[in-house]
Amino acid sequence: MEIEKIAVVYATKTNHSKKLAEAIGTAIKVSAGNITDNPILQDTEFLVIVGGIYGGKSMPELLNFLNALQAPALKYAALVTSCASGKQRQDEACSILAEKNITVIDEFICKGRILFVSCRHPNKEDINNAVDFVSKIVTDL
Repeated sequence: MEIEKIAVVYATKTNHSKKLAEAIGTAIKVSAGNITDNPILQDTEFLVIVGGIYGGKSMPELLNFLNALQAPALKYAALVTSCASGKQRQDEACSILAEKNITVIDEFICKGRILFVSCRHPNKEDINNAVDFVSKIVTDL
């Protein structure tokens, strides 16, 4: 399959997701958009969604953005998630995307900082791994 329009969006409280999204965007040559700016995704076919887990759940703002998403060309998505445990998935986000018939190709999860836990995450290695994860998907599309 050949994908022509790719976008990267992020939701953040701590700027960790912004840091991840901007590195990914730079690697695949697209600008990363903050969901609070309501990025236009009308012709987007593949969407990279970067967000964190807060209090055991995806950010409500991210879930609201996905619920309101109007992008008729959108067929595929990938998630990049940071969380204190380094293990928790964005299940609610995946469910919303599935309801919209958007295939989630995969999810990358890295440690994220919460208060003083995992203070050094996401670190350079986490960022490089996230970039590699998305770059491989884009290459395979």
